[in-house]
Formats: sequence, C-alpha cells, structure tokens
Amino acid sequence: MFKRYLTSAALVALTSATGLGAARADDASGWEFDGVPSWSHAESGDRFTFRGRIYLDAANIDFEQAGVTTSFDDSEIRTARLGITGQFSGVGYVAEFDLINEAVIAKDVYLTFHGNGFDILAGHMKTPNSLEEQTSSRYITFMERGTGTDLFGLDRRVGLAIAHHGDNYTVKAGVYGGVPGDLTDSFELDDSSAFAARITYTPIHTDDLLVHLGASVREFDYGDAGTRVRARPRTHITDRIVTADFRPGRPLGEADSSTFIGLEAAAISGPFHAHAEYMTMELDGPVGNPRIDSGFVNLGYFITGETRSYSTSSGTFSRTRPATPVSEGGLGAVEIAGRYDYSDLNDVAAGELTTWTLGLNWYVEDHFRVMANYVTGELAVAGGADTDVSGPQVRVQWDF
Repeated sequence: MFKRYLTSAALVALTSATGLGAARADDASGWEFDGVPSWSHAESGDRFTFRGRIYLDAANIDFEQAGVTTSFDDSEIRTARLGITGQFSGVGYVAEFDLINEAVIAKDVYLTFHGNGFDILAGHMKTPNSLEEQTSSRYITFMERGTGTDLFGLDRRVGLAIAHHGDNYTVKAGVYGGVPGDLTDSFELDDSSAFAARITYTPIHTDDLLVHLGASVREFDYGDAGTRVRARPRTHITDRIVTADFRPGRPLGEADSSTFIGLEAAAISGPFHAHAEYMTMELDGPVGNPRIDSGFVNLGYFITGETRSYSTSSGTFSRTRPATPVSEGGLGAVEIAGRYDYSDLNDVAAGELTTWTLGLNWYVEDHFRVMANYVTGELAVAGGADTDVSGPQVRVQWDF
C-alpha cells in the first residue's frame, strides 16, 4: 500500500514542477505564476486561471465490535480535480470536475453576474450552509469535515442564488434543483429540490481578534427517492459506521422532505483559532418526524506563529500561507489541532456517534500541505454492541 502511495506522491511533485516551468515560460504574453498558472488582459479585464488539486490519502483504521476487529488499511486518491476560473465580459465563471474512479463528477460549475451591490450565481454549486462546508477542503483543519456535513447531505446542486456582503456581514440565498451523476453516463438530474439561505456576521475584526457568527437553513424536498442518513467516522477509507434508510419501502418509512438549521461560531486570535457548529435536521414523512442532531468543536494552534486566514466577503476560512516556506529556507507552517464531534441519531435507532480527532498539519509551501490525523471514537446503539473506532491517517495535498 505505502509503495503505491509514495509513488503517487512523487507524481504529484513531478506534476507541480512541470506546471511551474510551463507557466513561467509564458510570462511575457500575460501569464503569471504564484503557485497558480493564470492569464489576464489589463484593458478588458478578461482573465482565467487554471485550477486543480490532488489529495493522496492513506489510513489504517480499526472497527472493533464485540471483540471482533475489522481493519481498513488502504490508500486512495481522495480527490483529483481540474478546472478553470476567471472572468469574461464582466461575467465570472468557474468550472471544476473530479476525475477519479473512471468517472467525471461536476463540482463548482457556475456563472456569477455582478449587480449593484449583489451577485447572482447560476449553475452547479453548494447550497449556502455551514462554515465547515462552505470553506474549501483546501483550507479545512482536518482531513474530513465535521460529521453533520455528511449526515445531512450538504452538497452541490443545480440552482440560482443571490449573494450580498458588506464590511462585516454576508447574506446568501438560493433555490436549487437536482444533482447530476457521472457525466460520462448522463446529464440528467434527480427530482429533488431545495431552498437554502445563510447569513454571517463578524462583530469583532481587529488585528488581535476576529469573531465570526453565522446561521443557515435549508428546506429539502426529496422527490420520489427519499433519502439515506449516513456517515463515516471522519475517515473516508472505511465503511460507513451509521446508516438510516428513508427510501421508499424501507422499514423506517419514506422521507418526503426535511428542515435543516445550522449555527456557527468561530474565533481567531494570533496563532490560535476555534470553530464550533451545531446542526439539526427534522425529517417529514417517517413516523414521529424524527430529528437528528450533530455538532463539533475544533481548536487549532500554529506553533510557528501564523494566523488562520478568513475572508469577510464570503464568511469562510481561506488560505493560510507559511511565513517562511521550505523553498525559502524556512520550516513552513506547523499547526496542531483537536476536534470533538458528537451526533445523536437515537430518533432513527442509529445510536450516538462520538469521535475525537488529533491533527498535525505541515504547510510546506503556499499550495502544498501534509496532514496527519489520529481518529478515535465510539458508536453506541441502545440494545446493541458498541463499535469502537481508532487509527491514523495521512494526506499529501497539492493544489494550484
């Protein structure tokens, strides 16, 4: 496993070096390279930037139940994404696709029309829910987001949204239709639909302290397909540890729709940062309209002195750059972090899932990061045997 993993990591480094040389060769014709190959035209304002990312993961995670241990010792290409972003005739655009497992999966593919004080977005994009979900995976603290983002299916959908921001707040709302599958098979959307909105506020934003507050809602109609509520224990290589099936004909009953509410809070003070969220979702259709709750608390500290970056225009965390990258003879940025994550699924007879994650992140360069997580936790189901989870996982991450 690790031989294959290290070979993939070497290919990432080779690809990075090749891209750097090609971009520099075209500098004279409007090309630039600051970790990202891009082109711009000063007079028209037209521009485009190539985008991409690759995450190489390896893990050795054990599930233990009633004295029986199931081991997941494997590696994978977690993400291999290519795309482009820019502006043409005043209209912003982005188009990114994941190219893994012989499939082509649409990620952000949308246009942005700039109005007087607001933007209109049209295409395939995330519903505006959760600071953790809205923050790019390039910038999250741990290898996997908090459990609630999986349980409640916070994802991308085809839709139309309007966004506005001020100096210390953001507002975004949209209506959304279905989700496409593998684009090599079909462009057809499923028949689900949603309305979602998010508001953020930064009451304190000084050189010494930033405080973020936010809330979001989502009304979801599942169409004729129902839904499944499921999640892994903060590692992607294992099987799912919880599953509650609300599709047609299942014993728990079919889910017709759901209501999601999320609350967010975060703070950044020098090298220290904290982030907490609470999410709840009520299902309409199954007997008793069951409710599921989930929440987490993250704490992080840059022992090399950097400060986690935050974007007031989007109400999300952004790229943290090492003060002294390795390429300049420095150590890069080193971050230690911890997370407590709890989900209550007793209403759907799936128990309580608790996980703890310890993290060590090394920001080698602006666009190159190595992550190491140790996950431990427990799924406790009334009347059944507990399932204990533990093990390490690592990621080599490069983006441009």
